[in-house]
Amino acid sequence: MDPWHHDPRDPLEKISPGTFFFHFPSLCYASGRRLCYLCFQVEVEGEEDSWYDLGVFQNKVYPQAPCHAEACFLSWFRDQNLHPEEHYRVTWFLSWSPCPTCAEDVVEFLEEYRNVTLSIYTARLYYFWHPDFQDGLHKLWCAGVHLDIMSFEDYEYCWETFVDHKGMRYQR
Repeated sequence: MDPWHHDPRDPLEKISPGTFFFHFPSLCYASGRRLCYLCFQVEVEGEEDSWYDLGVFQNKVYPQAPCHAEACFLSWFRDQNLHPEEHYRVTWFLSWSPCPTCAEDVVEFLEEYRNVTLSIYTARLYYFWHPDFQDGLHKLWCAGVHLDIMSFEDYEYCWETFVDHKGMRYQR
């Protein structure tokens, strides 16, 4: 299917090992990587071993329908008919940290959905030297989002959970 006909609100199940190794390395400057990948898991709090859902979103950079991965997730999540009395724990593993606009959208989302907590683990910081991008991350932190850089264990978890690794072990 052509990318411009794909509904950006439909998550992918898995990504290829090549995609993971190209887009998720922890590099200070990662030229040529225009795409952002958001691997997510949603858990219903209080239900041990009960996954609500997981998958991968990729930002859409084509001119016909641009959409950042974070916006794709938020749009999809809003459509899931969440039960207002249940508490959802959402975890994102991002190849790039959110831009200021996405950070603002996430803060607004969390204000609307107070039964959702969010943790973001990122492979690298997007334009970390720009004050607007720093402010966006600060706003997320102030809204209660847990922010961190991906650890080796996070990379292993992503490899096992979100990569179609066909039995290959994760090696860095």
